[in-house]
Amino acid sequence: MRFRPYIFLLVSLLFVLACTSTEAQNDSSEDALDSVGTEADTDSEEGSQASRRRQLEQALERLNGDISDSPSRFHHGRAEVLFRLGRFKEAVRDFDAAIQFGRPHDQDSCWERGLAQYYAGDFRGGRDQFSRFHGVDSLDIENGLWRFLCIAEDEGIAKARETMLEYRREVRNPFPALLAFYLNRGSADAVLEDARSDTSSAEELTVNLFYAHYYLGKYYEIIDQKDRALTHVREALKHEIRHFMYFCAEADEKRL
Repeated sequence: MRFRPYIFLLVSLLFVLACTSTEAQNDSSEDALDSVGTEADTDSEEGSQASRRRQLEQALERLNGDISDSPSRFHHGRAEVLFRLGRFKEAVRDFDAAIQFGRPHDQDSCWERGLAQYYAGDFRGGRDQFSRFHGVDSLDIENGLWRFLCIAEDEGIAKARETMLEYRREVRNPFPALLAFYLNRGSADAVLEDARSDTSSAEELTVNLFYAHYYLGKYYEIIDQKDRALTHVREALKHEIRHFMYFCAEADEKRL
């Protein structure tokens, strides 16, 4: 599940479009999906959210038609659209269908499915998905944080700490500091300091600060400090990244 920060905004939505059987079908879907962004409208944030939702609904309608013509090719893309619309149980079903076709992930590597299960309230299912992904990438601390969050929701934070996966240090900041923080061996200040250190560009700093604030927010939610959690999630959203995780942060802002 390595959440690489420079993946395109729509992630695998555009990937599945490349798999279409005809050029016309590909162009039809791409027109719908290319219009879905995260940039704010100049009028207001409320107007921006309404505009994005309309775009997502249009993309969903187009994908529904594409799936009726070619079921194996578009389930993963539709699952991501459903996820962004907050229809998490439906997203899980489409990720399940995509896994059967092996596009673009198999059962073990479909980390997006674990996220959809988490937001759908299926914490044991999410835990199992992230546990399987550990066999795909045993260095990905971020995957372990999601497994931790699922266990904490289901069995409590003590159990989550007791059963945390083992990791050698991951190069990518700020995840080593986040791991220490989740295990009660570090501090929020150390996470933010780690996010700001050894950055080679403004873009890298933006990415690091997004992840630092986002996962601090997720931790504070677990320990029932909801106001503090929301503050960090909103700070994360100020550091916009082109990645699926930004959609998770948007979902959490609504939840909180």
